[in-house]
Amino acid sequence: MKFSLPVSDFNLEHTLECGQAFRWERSGDFYTGVIGESLVKAAFDGRELTVETGSRADKEKIADYFGLNEDLPRIYKEIGTDPHVKKAIKKYHGLRILNQDRWECLASFILSSYTNIPRIKKMIAGLSKKFGKRLVLGRMDAYSFPPAGRIAGADIKILKGLGLGFRAAYIKDTARKVASKKFDLDALEDLNYKEAKERLMSLKGVGEKVADCVLLFSFKRYEAFPVDVWIKRGIEELYFSGKAAAPKKAAEFARERFGAYAGYAQEYLYHYLRHGREKA
Repeated sequence: MKFSLPVSDFNLEHTLECGQAFRWERSGDFYTGVIGESLVKAAFDGRELTVETGSRADKEKIADYFGLNEDLPRIYKEIGTDPHVKKAIKKYHGLRILNQDRWECLASFILSSYTNIPRIKKMIAGLSKKFGKRLVLGRMDAYSFPPAGRIAGADIKILKGLGLGFRAAYIKDTARKVASKKFDLDALEDLNYKEAKERLMSLKGVGEKVADCVLLFSFKRYEAFPVDVWIKRGIEELYFSGKAAAPKKAAEFARERFGAYAGYAQEYLYHYLRHGREKA
């Protein structure tokens, strides 16, 4: 199945390479990745996002996944008054926040603790190959991310053997709670930001940053402001005159400064601090 989605104010590269998702790889002028149970090939020519899948796909869901329904110019007006964010927007115009599967996003960011993106990708790929469903698109193949029930029933030794280390216990425990509905991910939709974050933080392996990532990247809670090492250092340098700030204080400052779209400001600042500032 192949289709095109007209879109302006969009950049596929910036969107997929800013650290918010771990299932995408670049191959020349297109990217391949997994959305749900579809292996997807995506390319953008400046006017249209062309998507090809190995199975039938819902255009609206794909558009929603890539954040194409959000009014990005309006978001820019909200956060672009800040001079630092304005520079980041100019450099990475078109970066959009994805709307990912909630369970996969939660599991992925539990795995992200104390490691780097290549290793996170390797862990997710290993889990998917071992417990997921094989997906095919032409000569390409990949695996869907396994449902919570598959990981809940997995032997902890097998999980550790996939390189998960101490995270194996965290993800297995969370998978059990999600699979049994003792923890209802979808129920977070009905809670306010603070309540939803507190509920997520009741899970093993979920701290402030992971909870904010899950809310931002899979619940459209754009007020969430994840603080990692890069963002903490950037907030201290750009806004606190180099003085140390605890992650919680940095996040509170950012939510007050950037308002309802603090998460969008975070993603632009994060990408800018990691890759763009020295070249701007």
